Amino acid sequence: MDSSAEAHQYEREQIQRDQEIARTRIFDTAARLIGEAGFARLKIGMICARTGYPSGVVYQLFGSKETLVQRLVEFAAEKFADVFSAAVAARTGGLTASPMDMLRALLDIFFELLTDMPPLNRAFVVLWTDATVGDPAVRSAMTEADRRYRFAIAQTVAAGIADGSISGVRDPDAYAAALVGQLRGVAVQTIIDPGGIDLRAVRAEMEYAVDRLAMR
Repeated sequence: MDSSAEAHQYEREQIQRDQEIARTRIFDTAARLIGEAGFARLKIGMICARTGYPSGVVYQLFGSKETLVQRLVEFAAEKFADVFSAAVAARTGGLTASPMDMLRALLDIFFELLTDMPPLNRAFVVLWTDATVGDPAVRSAMTEADRRYRFAIAQTVAAGIADGSISGVRDPDAYAAALVGQLRGVAVQTIIDPGGIDLRAVRAEMEYAVDRLAMR
């Protein structure tokens, strides 16, 4: 590769790095703003004011506010998958996880995130509520995220039923919907009335309910 080609490649790589940095900063800022005021009040200008980026950068990377929130939801789901994998590894010591390990790890990471709720996760919870009455783009993004979330839980429960480690569940899909509903309700209550519920007690009750799945 001659020096000119190397220079062009370096320039392209630098542009990609700069864009990735910009995406991350914009995601973080958008998450904080959504957590503070919801999606409906989010303005591109607000993001620009906090990040220092001109509006052209935001539009170049995302095209619109609606696309931005869709990408933000995808980003949040990816980050949650990463921390969930870490929680599973921590619970099992890196060994192969059983379905019960995975359900218990889900509660581990869920309540850890609620105890010290990062802006990205707070925004995700707020978008859950916004999706009931908000922009169709928000509803679409959250519907897709929820479906993947429920599917993963249902598959885990089905695997446990198949290998005999889980009993007492007749419909894995219905169980997944019920569990997601519980988790969502706890998360919303934590934001609305943070001093009004005892998270330790709630966690203990939910862990007890999950543990009962393994009782015969």
